[in-house]
Amino acid sequence: MGTSSGSPIPLFKLKVANHGRIKDIKQLVARIEGLPDCLNGQLVDMGDGVRGMVMGFNEQDVLVLVMGDESHLRLGKSVTGINEPLQIPVGPGFIGRMVTALGDPCDNLDPIPAAGLAQVLRDSPPITARATVSEFLPTGSKVVDFILPLAKGQRQLILGDRVTGKTVLTLDAIMRQKGSGCICIFCAIGKSRTAIQKTVTMLRDAGALEYTIIMVAADSAPPGEQYLAPFSAAAMGEYFVSQGRDVLVVFDDLTKHAWAYRQLSLLLDRSPGREAYPGDIFYVQAQLMERAGRFNAAHGGGSMTFLGIAETLQGDLTGYIPSNLAAMSDGQICLSSGGFAEGQRPAVDVMLSLSIVGRRAQPPILRRFSEPLRARLAQYYELVRLGALQAGLASASTRAMRGGAAIQAILQQREGHPVSLAEEVLLLYGLASAAFAERAPERIAAFRDEIYPFVRRLDADLIRELEAARDLNADLESRLERAVGAYFSRAA
Repeated sequence: MGTSSGSPIPLFKLKVANHGRIKDIKQLVARIEGLPDCLNGQLVDMGDGVRGMVMGFNEQDVLVLVMGDESHLRLGKSVTGINEPLQIPVGPGFIGRMVTALGDPCDNLDPIPAAGLAQVLRDSPPITARATVSEFLPTGSKVVDFILPLAKGQRQLILGDRVTGKTVLTLDAIMRQKGSGCICIFCAIGKSRTAIQKTVTMLRDAGALEYTIIMVAADSAPPGEQYLAPFSAAAMGEYFVSQGRDVLVVFDDLTKHAWAYRQLSLLLDRSPGREAYPGDIFYVQAQLMERAGRFNAAHGGGSMTFLGIAETLQGDLTGYIPSNLAAMSDGQICLSSGGFAEGQRPAVDVMLSLSIVGRRAQPPILRRFSEPLRARLAQYYELVRLGALQAGLASASTRAMRGGAAIQAILQQREGHPVSLAEEVLLLYGLASAAFAERAPERIAAFRDEIYPFVRRLDADLIRELEAARDLNADLESRLERAVGAYFSRAA
């Protein structure tokens, strides 16, 4: 390296790249020889437009999840490590669109302009970034808002057998956010194309697509895409949270997400544990669920609420995945196949359901009248069981049964018809009224369906004020009493 006297030594910019070659391909997983400095979650360029993501490694090989057409790959082909994690495009342009887990549009419409990129797999926000979960999130489902209220930033699990109304409950919650400024993301994992199209149609007919993103990893999608879908939905939600927005994310469903991860893990040669799930399934889904929360002003000031659906088999809430998810959630809503068969809509079992943080966020205007409902329903269910064993009941028990039946009738709700706060207050106030106690079942159903339009015609200002109020003052209560009394007088 001779240089002339006094001349500087030339400096060169060196580019260091990690290279390897494909040693084996097993469905969606490629075994790579080389790539000595790779990290979990890092991208790999496999050529011909195909990328992969590092999912694990051993002493000799790197295991890569192929994201693209694996027919372009061949043994011995050279691959290059990319020094960046998996990211997806995000931005307001995705609202109202249907996209894949990689952020690509799949609704046959125009390309989506991205405002930036968001990392898909990342750690959950630290405690220092979080604020108190204390704001009420209305779902439009009376049984939830009355007895199992939710708060913005909460992680709520929805459990039930197949065809018990789990998805309908979440769609009503999305529809209820209309006009609230909340961004909704519906993440469909392992669902059929027909079911996804039905969901999109319901949301479009309700005008909810104006603030909703549909992320799709259908049952025909590769397991890797189904595995990534909920993480991508969370990453997309985090973009809006950083802008100070409230976000509601629905995962439908996390049982199928666990199935996809189990399938991937078996291809990665990881040792199967209970029910053939890998040992880290709890960590993987906990890492997802912990990304929900309400955040302080320094971190955007928004909130991200998760509604995760999990499927049970014959009502077994102690199944491996349901019990794992329950341990990392702030409560669960359990739907009963027996109640569904009997015509209860929504078929929520309030005795098995709970919401850990929602009650303190519930507006006082609802809490004031809804607190005794769970105890009254528990008494009613017990008396129903006793009534099946003996013919006669004491008069007090008969009144309790009549009151419980009235509550059940009030809680009945058609799918796709979320209830406003003003209507919920009217129903609760009427339920607490002395004039309500002795009414026949058909008159109770009539009250449930007629009271809101009646009061809206009678006193439209009262409806607007109830929507905005958090608690009743003397003036509101007297007007509410007159309005409900006028309905009972008319219906007498």
